[in-house]
This record gives sequence, C-alpha cells and structure tokens, in this order.
Amino acid sequence: MVVFNYKRLQFGGWKMATIKDVAKLAGVSICTVSRALANKENITPKTMEKVLSAVRELDYKPNYSARSLKIGSTDTLGLIVPDITNPYYPKVAKSIEEYAEKKGYMILLCNSNEDLNKEKRLVDTLKKRNVDGVIILPCSRHIEHFRGFDNAGIPYVFLNRSFKGIANCIPSDNFYGAYTVTKYVIGRGHKNICAAYLGFENQIYQERFEGTMEALREHGLEQCAKQFIFDIKDIQDSYMRIRKVLEGRERPTALIAANDMLCFGAYSAASDCGLSIPGDFSVTGYDDISMASLMMPPLTSFRQPEDVMAKGGVDYLLECIAGNSPAPPARLRGELVVRQSVCDIRGDTCL
Repeated sequence: MVVFNYKRLQFGGWKMATIKDVAKLAGVSICTVSRALANKENITPKTMEKVLSAVRELDYKPNYSARSLKIGSTDTLGLIVPDITNPYYPKVAKSIEEYAEKKGYMILLCNSNEDLNKEKRLVDTLKKRNVDGVIILPCSRHIEHFRGFDNAGIPYVFLNRSFKGIANCIPSDNFYGAYTVTKYVIGRGHKNICAAYLGFENQIYQERFEGTMEALREHGLEQCAKQFIFDIKDIQDSYMRIRKVLEGRERPTALIAANDMLCFGAYSAASDCGLSIPGDFSVTGYDDISMASLMMPPLTSFRQPEDVMAKGGVDYLLECIAGNSPAPPARLRGELVVRQSVCDIRGDTCL
C-alpha cells in the first residue's frame, strides 16, 4: 500500500513510512497490520495495541486513494453534528448535502447529541460503513478518538473548529464575530451589558466570550463580566437564569447571546418581567438561524458563512480522496445581520 506520511531519519532526511515499517516495529506480519487497520475480527487487543503504537510512532497514515481502489468507493460522506435540535446544524447539514450531491456523493448524517461516548461510537459506525470521508462538528475539545479514521484510511475534516497542530480544520472566526456584535451593541450606547454562554467544553463559545471581552476592554467595560451567565444547559435554563439577572438590582440594558437558541429564553424572560424588546432590553444572537428573522421583534444576529464552510469541507475531502494534500483554508468570517432587537439608547432608536 502506498503511503504519504514520513518518518525522520537519523541524519535529518525524510523517508516514506510503509506498512512494512509498521509491521517490523510492531513485530507482526504485514497481513496482520492490514487486518488490524481495517478493524477486522480475530485481532487480539494486545496485537491491536502493538500495531496502533507503531502507527503512532511512525505517524503512518494509509493513502486514501489507494484505499479507495482496494475496497471500492461508496460515494458516501459521513457528517457528525453535536445537536440536531439546534437549527443551526440542520442548516449546515443542508448546505453540505446540497453541495455533496452536486459532486456525486450522498451524506450519512450522525448526531452525537453532545455525548462524547456516543461520538466515539459513531467513529466505529462510520468506519464499518466504509464511508469515503467524514465532516465533523465535534461536541467537545476531546478529539483523540477521531484518530480511528486515520488508522482506517478515512480522510476527515473539522468544520467551524480549530485545534492546535491540526491542519484538517475549516474554522470560522468566532472571536471576530463576537467582537463585531459587542462593538455594535456598545456603539448603540449600551454600557451595562450581559452575555450568556453554553459550556466552554465546546471551544466556539470560549472564542465568542474572548471576542466579547476584547471589545468590552477596549471601552473600559470589562466590569460587565460580573453579570455574565455561563454553562447554560438548554432553552429552559437560559430562561430561568436570564430572568434572574433581569430581576436583579442592576438590570442590564442589553444581552449578547452566544447562539440564537438562547435568545428564545431571553425573549420569554423579558416578557414575563414586563420588559419590551428592544425598548427596555436589547438582545443579539449568533448563527442567524432561519427563525431569527421571524422572532418578534426580528433578531439581530451574526450570520455564519455556512455555505462557504460546507463547500470547503466537501472539497477538502474530495482532494484527500483523490490522493492530494490540500492546504488548510483561511479562517472564515461571517457578517452581522442587523434587524430590530437592539435599541440605540443614545437617541432611543431601535434597530
């Protein structure tokens, strides 16, 4: 089998690492290595560990195009999303499916349901289905289990995420997006600002937090962080915790939500507190889901470039499947969509 990874030689040169090298280091036959990497039965745990240890040491990865010639293409790409109930992810999935279809591929959609153990099982499921590649929106920072795709010779790419030292990522600039939203809110005269986040286990929310904090610091408003809400579990939790803030002594004039779903809780909390949006309480979201424009009032939100991400993800995989080594793309930027959920308290104009 042809490979395209390398190992460093003693004298500073480079040499292709072959399946023969893996077999020699592991002390097993080439046939055993091949069966282990294909996840075949009748491989003992001890032998499997020897093979995988050698694979890691040599940084060996099978050539994707050679694998396709051997087992045949299934014309199927896997897609792992963390929460299918969040309208943002079906929106991304739709963009991926439509573009993949144009390229002759169908999509096998998998929902991890924000469950790391389930996400690990999905890796095995997609390997058994012999998908040609996988697009991943992981549920957490823990991504070691995706190395299982490397061992099976299946290319994969992370969407809307970036990991240090990992090239196969197509990230969106979440820092920039949150910074832009916060600058917009501050520019409308707001100085008592609250923000709401899901858990930072999903790094995009930490990036959005950091973007908001940078904008606040530039205007000497970092004390606003005292009212920030973290680790929100769901819409009901967002409702209860935002309502508690609104009933406090120092009620904020604006909320910056880390995604649009949290805004449903914010709208309900404001209504139950007898506050109008945006007259008494301004709200911004993130992701610009399809329902954002239908909320009353329509929600100002930061729109992600999901079409560009979808195209980039599929194209990246197709390059890998063809045996090429695509260059990682630049960090993508979206745009602020201004509607009617933010009041300009300098002149009492609502936008």
